[in-house]
Amino acid sequence: MLRIQSENVWWRGCLQPAHLDIDNGRILSVAEGKANDADRDYGDMLILPGFIDAHTHGNNGVGTLTASPEEIARWQREIVAEGVTSFAATTATAPFEENLAALDRLSGCVSRDADGSVGAEVLGIYVEGNFIDAGHRGAQDVASIVEPSVDVLDAYREASRGTIIRMILAVEHDADFKVLKHAVSKGIGVSVGHSGASYEQVVEACSYGLDGVTHTYNGMASLHHRHPGIVGAAFDLAMLYAEIIADGHHVSWPAVRTLGRLKDDDHLVLVSDASPLKGYRGPLTGGIHIDEEGQFRTESGALASSSMRMCDGVRNLVERAGLPLRQAIQAATINPARLLRCDDRKGTIDAGKDADIVVTDHAFEVVQTYCKGVAMLQEGEMRP
Repeated sequence: MLRIQSENVWWRGCLQPAHLDIDNGRILSVAEGKANDADRDYGDMLILPGFIDAHTHGNNGVGTLTASPEEIARWQREIVAEGVTSFAATTATAPFEENLAALDRLSGCVSRDADGSVGAEVLGIYVEGNFIDAGHRGAQDVASIVEPSVDVLDAYREASRGTIIRMILAVEHDADFKVLKHAVSKGIGVSVGHSGASYEQVVEACSYGLDGVTHTYNGMASLHHRHPGIVGAAFDLAMLYAEIIADGHHVSWPAVRTLGRLKDDDHLVLVSDASPLKGYRGPLTGGIHIDEEGQFRTESGALASSSMRMCDGVRNLVERAGLPLRQAIQAATINPARLLRCDDRKGTIDAGKDADIVVTDHAFEVVQTYCKGVAMLQEGEMRP
């Protein structure tokens, strides 16, 4: 058994002195106050639920479309340095056969780290292509965009061995919402994004199970006072989870703050939308270049995912966007857990939950990350 404690444990929605006991990958108990016999006393550092990145394409040269199981394992080991203890491996719009091959490879990596020793857990696959709108494709491959199809989705599901947990859909192209209805019936969560859908179309899609907006503001029309569109729906519809990339490049801080103020504490979801090139020091390929602000862009100038670390995103929500601490922490923990439907075992520090925990200083610099109770960083090692 391992006992850790701090003056600032995020428990029951606030920071308070507490200690927690961990055994066999789970949190056995949490109690108020500090104990005399803790194995590790973190002083006044923050003990938080591990961060969950619900939308990420890769890290340090490892990407979902091409990575081997060994490379995915490296991604899992390295991502803990930013406090991530689990994530949804997110694909992109690619040719059909490439998607099938990628889904097959990724499926073997889902939940393979039962004891936490591998690193951050791959919760499942988030399919970002190919059912999107060409006019709002961003950096997605226009040649591989297809009309939404139940048959194609079923082929993806078969290739993934049932590990697809979420998908993106341009609902305006989904005739009679057939793909949306089918996905929901198979337990796949659906978000709208890379889409030109109207506010009214989003409202109707919600009645069939749509529950999220992919990287809000990006890959969709801007808010117009007579045509509120997807952004207006994200603002107005309480049941929609709204992803946000809080790097200061994809969305301005006033826009992040506005979204945060209009969503309650339970429906803002911080995502990295990380590029496979995040943290990579090798040569860039595929027509991607780095602009003067250090952002990945295509030849046309479109942003090609982000280089944001989740710990930095939490700090940005508080310090740059001015959102409450509670909302920022929940956006990286319990809200993505609910979005990905794993909140029965992740997202909070409570007895019975997986012992996925991140310890940070007050600037959200990562000091230690526990994946199912296994300390992943060497003593004194800080994130790069």
